[in-house]
Amino acid sequence: MHKHEDSKKQNIHRIKIIKGHLNAIEEMIENDAYCVDILNQSLAVQKALKGLDLKLMEGHLNHCVIEQAKKGETKKVVDELLTIYKYKV
Repeated sequence: MHKHEDSKKQNIHRIKIIKGHLNAIEEMIENDAYCVDILNQSLAVQKALKGLDLKLMEGHLNHCVIEQAKKGETKKVVDELLTIYKYKV
């Protein structure tokens, strides 16, 4: 199997886990669970999303950026990365 397909499957698996956590948070709120428990679950979701972001960025840098640079599309690469950076700061 191609490395891209492996990472795609891993990322989809991560998203399914995140969905499960979000469903758990919804259920906890509906059932008036203890606020700290809900917050802990929310923090777990945020951490999982950051992990997903990191894997997506790693894949982008290792594949898309390299391909764009080979094509001489460095301005496009820089603009995309700056846009992402603006949202992260």
